[in-house]
Amino acid sequence: MSILPSVVDSYSLASAGSAAQTGLAAPLRFAVPLIDADEVAMQLKPKARHDLTLTLRILEKVHALRGGQRDFVAQVHALAAGYRHIRGLSATRLLAKYYAFIEAGGNWRVLVKNYKSPSKQPAEFVSFLQGLIEQNHRSVSAAIDKLLEILWPEGAEIPGYGTWQNWFARTYPDQAVPARFPRVYPAGWTRENLRRYAPSRAHRKMFQQGLAAAHAHLPKIIRDTSRLKPMEWIVIDDFQLDCYCAFPGDPELGYKPQVAPVGGILAMDVASRKVLARIIGPLITRKVKQPDGTEKEVRFNVRSVHAQALLYQVFETHGIPDYPVTIICENKTATILPAVELMLSSISENRIRVHRTSLIEHKTLPNGFVERGGAPWEKGWIESGFNARWNLMGDMKGYKGSNERLNGPANMEAMKEYFLKLVAYGEGVNKLNLPPEVIARLRTPFPFVAEVEKVFDFVTAWQEQRTNHRCLGFDTVREYYWPTPKLPAPGGIDAHGPNSPEALACLTPEQQCQMVPDERKESRLERWERLSAMHMRRAFPASALKIFMLSPVKATWINHAVQFSYEKKPYSYIDDDGVMAGVPERTDVLAYVDFQVPARALVMHLDGRMLGILRLFGDDPRGVSVTDEEAIREQKARRAIIVHRIMGEIQDRPLHQAANEELAADRAHNDAVVARWKVGTAELTKAERVGAAMGEAAQGAAEQAEEAKAVAKVDVQQLLARRAARAEAEKQTHPAASNDDASWV
Repeated sequence: MSILPSVVDSYSLASAGSAAQTGLAAPLRFAVPLIDADEVAMQLKPKARHDLTLTLRILEKVHALRGGQRDFVAQVHALAAGYRHIRGLSATRLLAKYYAFIEAGGNWRVLVKNYKSPSKQPAEFVSFLQGLIEQNHRSVSAAIDKLLEILWPEGAEIPGYGTWQNWFARTYPDQAVPARFPRVYPAGWTRENLRRYAPSRAHRKMFQQGLAAAHAHLPKIIRDTSRLKPMEWIVIDDFQLDCYCAFPGDPELGYKPQVAPVGGILAMDVASRKVLARIIGPLITRKVKQPDGTEKEVRFNVRSVHAQALLYQVFETHGIPDYPVTIICENKTATILPAVELMLSSISENRIRVHRTSLIEHKTLPNGFVERGGAPWEKGWIESGFNARWNLMGDMKGYKGSNERLNGPANMEAMKEYFLKLVAYGEGVNKLNLPPEVIARLRTPFPFVAEVEKVFDFVTAWQEQRTNHRCLGFDTVREYYWPTPKLPAPGGIDAHGPNSPEALACLTPEQQCQMVPDERKESRLERWERLSAMHMRRAFPASALKIFMLSPVKATWINHAVQFSYEKKPYSYIDDDGVMAGVPERTDVLAYVDFQVPARALVMHLDGRMLGILRLFGDDPRGVSVTDEEAIREQKARRAIIVHRIMGEIQDRPLHQAANEELAADRAHNDAVVARWKVGTAELTKAERVGAAMGEAAQGAAEQAEEAKAVAKVDVQQLLARRAARAEAEKQTHPAASNDDASWV
């Protein structure tokens, strides 16, 4: 073994003649046999191997002292005096180890403390035991107890051993198999020994809780953030505080007073771990009418619209750098919608990108159920800071604990009842229904949202100034202290606080040598300011910022309207001013709408090119009231504009103009034919005109029949020549009326 050359050599080259010098009958070899070298390398740590080597060499000397004329114990004490600085090599311990080594027949394993030899259990049994432990969601001990107290005594088939009856018959062939379980177990089936075969925590967590729970027991990927620039990576995440707040209600929106959890969403700069923006509010409940007519209590949680408002705060407050910005978000509640992602890309000239954390879709067993969830460890920079904040906010009133059922206050329900009774909201004679402005003046067991925000901002500011942290990628700051604060310090030196290296420039060399250096990590705020000075940012365009206040929706230009659905409601915006001219049918666009007042929509191409503003058809998603005749007339007029625009576009096409001119010529020709007919039959009576018309019709039919017979006898060239001659003769007869067109013949 290359990793143990000195150890193996010292073991294998131990003197074999030392035992013969003692005169003992049983020679001992104070070395590890070469056959055990692999076991030593795999089972023992380097320090344990060194201690074993030293112990064997000393025991060899102890063994050589036996059989002499002098007192053996006294000689061992004299020998141990030279090793008194080494733990475990006192005279008493050397004698104990020596006798144990002798009794074990020279087995080196007795000299290693708590040594566990390689497994002697069958591999199939070890696999069965590990599966048994993994299936028990409580503890390893419970699974081992099941094996020892239930499965084995009841005669269950245990892989590698069979039933206890079969094992007993093989182990004790000279004895009859007992009728009852005799409480005998195979060798090594002690609880302590069986625990050694337990699977790793990663195995247990993977089977019992899934891949996300096993992540904590797997190798970690360390991602270096030291080279990031400010706002190059921004991570956003939602959170819920460990406290309740008092919500005074909002009568205009129909929200009742209540005790609500506090949640929010946070944006953090990964390069400096500085909080760029945050939104905090109560997670209130309200009644929502269901399709079947019933009402259901629904809690308002953080949604994608809050992520959009958060980004507005980030870019309004801190501007935008000239290099690309990557926003890291999850795929669940605090996510960025695809339409918002397109909006960010279009208004920033593709400099703002969105990266979504991974989604888990995992099955431990091939036919098992699917585990779905997020990967919070991919945004650990922001996740790791939440717990520190909650610890500092743990003394707030209204604290409910991370899990109200397990570690929440026992009087929480009583405090909630007191608040609800105090505000007296509801229907009834004794209900006061206090307005929000009165509730805001009450002293309740729960803080109001403004108080929570104040505490949260204070804790965040304290974290950003903290230097005792373990944030990766931060630089080290060197400061200098005056060694004796009680004595006056030189000019420009703070005797009681840290001094920067620049402050030492005004000191003499002797005074500089007196200053005591000290190193610390730079704070989040220091790193943010230092990096910001190196990488300047500019203000985000005001016109683009306004778009953040609108909700982007991916829509389609179809049937001369920009159409989409939002929250199961159809929206249709028509082009009154012709801004969509030239846009092909079924083109995907982005519509920016304020859904509180959805009368107008700002429409852009997906690449950010502006198209214009369109009005909602009907000015309300529900349409026009059937009784509002004026509104109906207005919408008809708007629709008529589109109709006239379509007609004008059709008529302006050259191909249709040629067809229109041909139709005009046909009309003129028909009018001329009718006029000649009227002139020729003006003096005839009505009956004569009818007869003449019938005669001409009969003559025309006869001529057509003759032509059909002639076609059968005459070839095509002769027929064409005859028709041409007739047309020429007719042209000479009526030169003015024919208009060079003989098709009427």
